[in-house]
Amino acid sequence: MMKEFSFLLVLSTVCLLPFVVRGGSGSDELDSLLNQPFAASVTKLQHAPCTTLFYRDGRVGCGTQERSNQVGELVYFGGSSNGLSGRDEPYVAVMEDYMLTAKSLNTLLAARKNNGLLQGILVLNATNHEDDTKDADDASNTHRSPDAQAPQGYGTPSEQLSSCNGMNNYAYAWNSKGEGLFHYDLFGLPMAYVLDSDVSDALRLESQLAKSSSTSTTSSSHSTSSVVADFNYYMGMDGINSKQCLAWKDAATGDWVPKCLPLGGTSVWASAGSPSLSSAPSSSASSSNGGEGRSVVMVAGSMDSTSLFHDVVPGANTAASNILTLLMAAKLIGDNVDDDTLDGLTSQIVFALFQGESFGFLGSRSFLRDVTSFSCNGSPVRSVYRMGDKSDYACLNPVRPSLAFTGLGTINGMISVDQVGHEVASGLLYVHADNNNDKFGKFLSNVMLSSSTSAVSVAKASTNNNGNGYPYPPTPLTSLLSVSEGAIGGAVLTGYDYAFTTKVPYHSHMDSATVNSIKIDSIAGAATILARAAVAAAYDGAVNYDSDTASAYAANLIPELSESDSTLKQLANCLYQNAGCSLIRTYASVEMANERARTGLGLGSGVAFDSNGRQPNYFSGVYNGYYGQPFVQVGDGIYGAYDGRDYGKKQTDAVGIVPRQLSSALRGILNDFLGRGKIKSTGAKFITCEKLSDCDDVEYCPNNNETPTCTGGGVCVCGRAHYHMALDEALQPANGMPTGYFEVSASDEGLTPIWTEPFWSNDVGVQIYRQVGWMPGFFTLVAGLAAAGISMFGAFVLKVGLKKEKLY
Repeated sequence: MMKEFSFLLVLSTVCLLPFVVRGGSGSDELDSLLNQPFAASVTKLQHAPCTTLFYRDGRVGCGTQERSNQVGELVYFGGSSNGLSGRDEPYVAVMEDYMLTAKSLNTLLAARKNNGLLQGILVLNATNHEDDTKDADDASNTHRSPDAQAPQGYGTPSEQLSSCNGMNNYAYAWNSKGEGLFHYDLFGLPMAYVLDSDVSDALRLESQLAKSSSTSTTSSSHSTSSVVADFNYYMGMDGINSKQCLAWKDAATGDWVPKCLPLGGTSVWASAGSPSLSSAPSSSASSSNGGEGRSVVMVAGSMDSTSLFHDVVPGANTAASNILTLLMAAKLIGDNVDDDTLDGLTSQIVFALFQGESFGFLGSRSFLRDVTSFSCNGSPVRSVYRMGDKSDYACLNPVRPSLAFTGLGTINGMISVDQVGHEVASGLLYVHADNNNDKFGKFLSNVMLSSSTSAVSVAKASTNNNGNGYPYPPTPLTSLLSVSEGAIGGAVLTGYDYAFTTKVPYHSHMDSATVNSIKIDSIAGAATILARAAVAAAYDGAVNYDSDTASAYAANLIPELSESDSTLKQLANCLYQNAGCSLIRTYASVEMANERARTGLGLGSGVAFDSNGRQPNYFSGVYNGYYGQPFVQVGDGIYGAYDGRDYGKKQTDAVGIVPRQLSSALRGILNDFLGRGKIKSTGAKFITCEKLSDCDDVEYCPNNNETPTCTGGGVCVCGRAHYHMALDEALQPANGMPTGYFEVSASDEGLTPIWTEPFWSNDVGVQIYRQVGWMPGFFTLVAGLAAAGISMFGAFVLKVGLKKEKLY
């Protein structure tokens, strides 16, 4: 009998203990809110942070004040300070993404200044949420743009790039919904965007419960089971700028240990028709505007975008549409005009997709300054020493893997494309050109006006800057106007008239094809117009400015692109929706395999195009050897710049580059689209390939500057595309140092913003958990001690019984 009693006692203790411990965990309702869709215990929140950026004169962005975490209870913020002023405990404001405005931030900053209790901001993905929950005074406040009303203009760190050299249009308000949030210095206030809409729904409910409780009591200690956010986002001390963080030295050792990296990346440019350079370039450009080749008409666009949350930059209208339009324009020319015809035109057509345009026009200024006035510190060398004259010429300081740009002639002008995925009026695009002071711009405008398609027509933009200079939109053309001091102009083809479209917030996480569908017929029409304008401009060559004759010539060569074109649809899927598509991966992987084969270097694959699953991310990112900065391998050393005399002493010496995946893919695609013209001219048969060596015996690229290359299309073509650095002109890689070390150039004119991003800790993030107070822990401890006491007593009784039975 004693054995049975003891066994039941021990068994009941074991079975009841979990129930006793669980009894102090809080209400089932609150537990279910935390369990669905996120756990009741400490949980890593899937989010995109607002990060800190440094610039020439200071810092902007978000981050905690110290290295210690900032923790607060979730409290819903609907736009007013009601419910915040009465709090006496740390809190985190939870707000809808459509409430992210200057007014809202200013209200929160005022509340923080008042009592110092605001610990951070969580911005909810409001996809599932109805706008009728907004405060009455914010009923008209739909999604706004976080950028300035004059992007990269008045009041921004880049304003001098649009205001110098007699350009007086830098204050024009292109972005009418701009809130200027990019330039807020929120030091001490971390912010994160919650990616998942279901998680956002649960956080909204929790924070609204907290807010309603706080308004009914005088103290925020109303709840014994609050949900808190724990921010670990230290991003450097206050009062630091880019020049200081780049030059940072360890106080103890004196070693140079930069605390940040510049923003930048890799632009891609390509020529239509045979390249011009046929001899070794000199150490500097041969004239004040280009080399000795034919004059050039450029077709350019930005390939990057941005948002307040750099991990969520879908850039559908501000980047992807530019890329897609330019690629399809290149394909129209490559498919319909052979090299003999292109080589016979008065000017050469050059396509360019520039990186870092959102941060001081990095790519376009770097390229245009190099074309007009590049100087190599030392004689050019072969980029792969062991290959001799089968490799491009390169410069070791500053590092340029290819000097093909030095063969480009004088630039006649530029056609830029911008935001054509959303038209202000259906089926209508606009051309921006100064018809009074820019003869070439007026010519391009007239050509595009007469190049309308069956689905898309073109009208003159109605911009008016009240006599303060023609207001060109912020595009690569801005750089050409600035670098040439207004001597060289052009035109911009856009989907907007006198202001950016209000359908999609400019430079926002909402610029997504999932949220706002892109007009593919507009892209097809823009690509046709762009291709025809490029051919017409190259035909005329800025000689006669006869737009009627040139337009007719181009229209006869370039057919209209159909919106159902298979290549257009495939590229659209990759650039708008599925960054991990096979087309991007194939072209990028083949391109990097080509580079490994050429250089013999163990190059990586480059940073993936997508950031969150399959969605594209068009943020430029930082610039070093892993992110597009070219390098020199000399012996066993790797350098960001090199002026020593040992290059070429080993067969392994070479100049290498590891671009991001998107840049690699774009180079391969442009090679494929533009590199087949010689084959059509000669009537040769295509040679298929899987690797670079399959193209060794190609004979249809006779020009000594046309290296055959393998593409993701599986065909050997004549190489036409090149990489170019996108880096702030005020910076130069440190000579004799590894990549990632930068100095301010002695020739810095103080014009550029010098954007940099600080290094992060590996464990940054946001955690969400239930803070249940001391009572559940106390009761759990008491229950545990009681259970232990009962177990010990049961064991004692069992031992006594067993002894009596002589079983122990």
